[in-house]
Amino acid sequence: MSDEDAPSMGRGILHPEGIQATRDLAAGLVHEINNILGVIIGNAHLAKKNASDPAASEKYLGEVRNAAEEGRELMRDLAAFASDNPLQTRVLSLNDLVRSAVSNLEIAVTLDLSGRDPVARLNLWLAQDALERVIQFMAATKTVASIRLATRVVGSAAVLTIEDDGVTPSDRDLRTIFTPFAKIDRRPNAKLGLAKMADLAFRSAGFVTAGVREPHGLRIVLTLPVDNDAPSGDGPGVSLPQEGV
Repeated sequence: MSDEDAPSMGRGILHPEGIQATRDLAAGLVHEINNILGVIIGNAHLAKKNASDPAASEKYLGEVRNAAEEGRELMRDLAAFASDNPLQTRVLSLNDLVRSAVSNLEIAVTLDLSGRDPVARLNLWLAQDALERVIQFMAATKTVASIRLATRVVGSAAVLTIEDDGVTPSDRDLRTIFTPFAKIDRRPNAKLGLAKMADLAFRSAGFVTAGVREPHGLRIVLTLPVDNDAPSGDGPGVSLPQEGV
């Protein structure tokens, strides 16, 4: 692995253990659920209050439905995060996953995909969701003008590098970035997306690191073992050019 991919923070920060990690997860979960319940209760009250106005009632009930859908998505995320089912894994092309994850981004993206397609044994849904969310998290700030994704094989490991040119995280940000529900200044709440990336690496016998991209920005590096016995191109990819999206 080159110096470019060497993280400024150690892998140990990405898998917090013990009581504090449990408290962080519980506090984040309580906060998210309270927000959702607040929207549901408030709009249900307004819908009842405006029962004589069908248009207003429909508007408030629509907000109730939206909040309920958000709650269901949160529970789905938690179920996937808590699951320990190894039977859902399959052989996947990291290049295909990268192409799929950036297909709908409205931001400048440069792909630098390895000629030797890195192939790993991953949970399909978890891999897609984790990668898409972490890329969206990195893109969702006005200070980010572009994102670069690169894959390559180093020995028996596949390395996926994701970096942007936005706000440079502080040391504190880097230490908490993969905590469930963590938030970096001027970036949106990532909910479980970043924690899923760490969980995906952990389940796949790899690791994920976060560091500062020089001269500014954020870099996340996912390292996974290569599955040399499996054919490549077995992923959910879409047809995109290798240079630029």
